[in-house]
Amino acid sequence: MNSWNKVLLASVIGLLVAGCDDASKVDANLDKAKDSAEQITDAAQQKADQLTDSAKAKAEEIKKQAAVQADQLKDKASAIQSDAEKHAHALTDDAKAKAAAIKTDASQQSQALVEQAKTIKNDAISGANNLTEQAKAKTEQIKNSIEKKTEDGQNDTTPSTEAPANTQNSAAQ
Repeated sequence: MNSWNKVLLASVIGLLVAGCDDASKVDANLDKAKDSAEQITDAAQQKADQLTDSAKAKAEEIKKQAAVQADQLKDKASAIQSDAEKHAHALTDDAKAKAAAIKTDASQQSQALVEQAKTIKNDAISGANNLTEQAKAKTEQIKNSIEKKTEDGQNDTTPSTEAPANTQNSAAQ
């Protein structure tokens, strides 16, 4: 994400240093900045979706492993049950407790990964939106500066045109 920030910042600085001569260049650069911001937003959305999918897949895998482990522990408890009923009950209770703990842990890890993915997604989208707003503001500043310079340039040419007319009027008097 930092590289995109640097690219956008370099683009804005490049525009400021080079100076644009007409508003169409500014509009084109604004469109480029908007496209870049949209690409960043899309990339962030895709990355967040990938992280969410990955978290869900990991959670499913952990749940399956927990179920397999629970089944294995239950099988061990059944085999021991033929030797001693008391000993078998203790192993079954232990197996159930471990299975519940593994399932709880898997669920907590899954939820944490999903929340982390959502946070990353929201942060990425927020950052992309901020960059878009900054790019718009910088572009607007550049556009206003160009318009002001254009107006100043027109104002500079107007007095010089009027000066000879005044000189002629003075000479006529």
